[in-house]
Amino acid sequence: MMADTNSIRNIAVCGHGDTGKTSLVEEILFNAGVIPRAETVESGRTVSDFTEEEIEKKISIHSSLTHFDWKGTKINLFDTPGASDFVGEVVSSFRAAESAVVLVGARSSLQIETVKLWRRLNARDMPRVVFVNKMEKERADFYKVLSDLSDFQLKPIALTIPMGQGEDYKGLINLLDMKAYPKGSVGNPEKATDIPEEYRAQAQEYHEAMIEQAAVGDDDLTEKFFEEGSLSVEEAVKGLREGLFDNKFIPVFCGSVLENSGIVPLMDFMAQESPAPGRVEEPCVSGEKSVMIDSSGSFSGIVFKTSIDKFAGKMSYIKVITGKLVPGMEVYDPQEEKKVKIGKVYFSEGKDLKEATEVVAGDICVLTKIEDIKTNETLCMADNVIHFKALALPHPIHSLAIKAVNQKDEDKLADQLHRVAEQDLTFSISFNEETHETVISGMGELHIETILGKIRKENKIEVETSTPGVAYRETIGKPVQNVEYTHKKQSGGHGQYGRVVINVKPLERGEDFSMENVIKGGSISKGYMPGIEKGLREAMKEGFLAGYPMVDIGVSVIDGKEHPVDSSEMAFKLAAKQALKLAFEQAKASLLEPMVNLTVIVEDKFMGDVMSDLSSKRGAVTDQASLGNGITQIKAVVPQGELLRYAIDLKSITSGTGAFEMEFSHYNPVAGQVAQEIIAKRQQAL
Repeated sequence: MMADTNSIRNIAVCGHGDTGKTSLVEEILFNAGVIPRAETVESGRTVSDFTEEEIEKKISIHSSLTHFDWKGTKINLFDTPGASDFVGEVVSSFRAAESAVVLVGARSSLQIETVKLWRRLNARDMPRVVFVNKMEKERADFYKVLSDLSDFQLKPIALTIPMGQGEDYKGLINLLDMKAYPKGSVGNPEKATDIPEEYRAQAQEYHEAMIEQAAVGDDDLTEKFFEEGSLSVEEAVKGLREGLFDNKFIPVFCGSVLENSGIVPLMDFMAQESPAPGRVEEPCVSGEKSVMIDSSGSFSGIVFKTSIDKFAGKMSYIKVITGKLVPGMEVYDPQEEKKVKIGKVYFSEGKDLKEATEVVAGDICVLTKIEDIKTNETLCMADNVIHFKALALPHPIHSLAIKAVNQKDEDKLADQLHRVAEQDLTFSISFNEETHETVISGMGELHIETILGKIRKENKIEVETSTPGVAYRETIGKPVQNVEYTHKKQSGGHGQYGRVVINVKPLERGEDFSMENVIKGGSISKGYMPGIEKGLREAMKEGFLAGYPMVDIGVSVIDGKEHPVDSSEMAFKLAAKQALKLAFEQAKASLLEPMVNLTVIVEDKFMGDVMSDLSSKRGAVTDQASLGNGITQIKAVVPQGELLRYAIDLKSITSGTGAFEMEFSHYNPVAGQVAQEIIAKRQQAL
């Protein structure tokens, strides 16, 4: 069918690893008639997990987009990875979706990745529903999950409840239509029946509670409920729809994905009550207003994801924000300041692409083989330029120095790494001039291992990795007055002459460098000042203690002398450089190390070990807060040099359950034995 903006839903399926996200998508597509049968992850034939590395590892690594029609609504569904290493894929899906389905295990309840995903959804103020999966598992407890969800400060509302739990699980009751949905045989969509007598009292109790809670979703309905004591089902549905959109509560469903149980009520709610794109504003960069998603007006859209397929080439995923996108259009890329010719336009069904004749606002499509556009770029019309806000991506947390085993493969390796960085904005590649290392950074050990494994396999490149060097700095601790140096050289013909006198002082941390000319009487011509500044900067770049760059130094040029024939910019550059090096000898030079703000999320049972480890890493804990359900967040400031293997260390300490984020904070002095060891190691390397 040809969709319009009001009949589209964009929904991201997310959750902790192994909660059944890919299997849920399979069952939904089967129920919608898109596929003839739902495949298992183990089979390697699911619609969502289709890349070689996903099939091999049996986990989702990339977000996958598919779509289906259900009761007059087109639903674009994102299957997102559960591992934190691939969080960039989740972020891109959240940007393109208006709501999310969060999967939670009926036995495992809320896990660390659930907490992190919830915080990301909160940051976007994004509506969400919860699907409690694996009701058939031993020790499954739907009502405990409901209680645990209350810790998230958004009231959960049960819209379905189970008929039995664990081995006694028989299906569920939909509290909206007050029908039972017994679990059937695998491969047969569930069908509504009357509620069995043994569950009617409980169903009525939860139905009435749902009606009361739904009234909170709309002010008029709240007033009516207080006046009359009840609402009709239609009014309750309206309250649920409005309350979901305003994030007043969280609708909760339950079921068993592997038994295709609980899927139909969820699909009905997704199609009929989840937010339509036309109700959502797309944020723009500073200085421009937000834009409502609307099919009227000229075309605009955002590139929220890029992938490079060895057969299809570069694939750009576009969410249309205003107007329509049709094949053959000429659009404008304001970031590159150039026009882009659109060829064919496609809808995505996992790895398969289906040609589209038009894409309306709110819908999502794929463009292929357009090399000029990149993730985060806006596309629009040249006469109506706009810039949509970029994705809020986390900083990489795990880095490795890398080089090709065979020197001849270096250029090929660099090309492949840059291609990955173009697709995955949580992966970066840089060259550290101080350590002469190529450094790659990502979201964790698994993230980088997956990338390098693919490069090795597809390009036959063998690589070596190592712990990267740390970008230490040097500075001074006290001012020095009247330091002078005369550069004098005679070699036949014109010689070289320049005399410089300087005062040097430490600056506040982060001020880097300043130079001031306070000469009175013109002993050095102003034309030589650029050469003096170059010399000072060269001396700072070369360092003093261990060859690390000097920072936070102020220099005043107070006097000097020039020669009418032999002086030159080069002579004064060399004089200034040597004068500053002499000053370093007297100015109490010291080493600075980069400090990072570290946020760790761990289960309470690992708290003691994590805190002890941070202490051994010279970390200072600044905050500690319970996130509920036996999970705690720790904030600390820690030297970067102590965290080079933290992705591996934390995994070991917490049996793979801990998670962390970090970002650069500031530089801090380091002294004593630690400084001596850093300096000695650096001097050996130079």
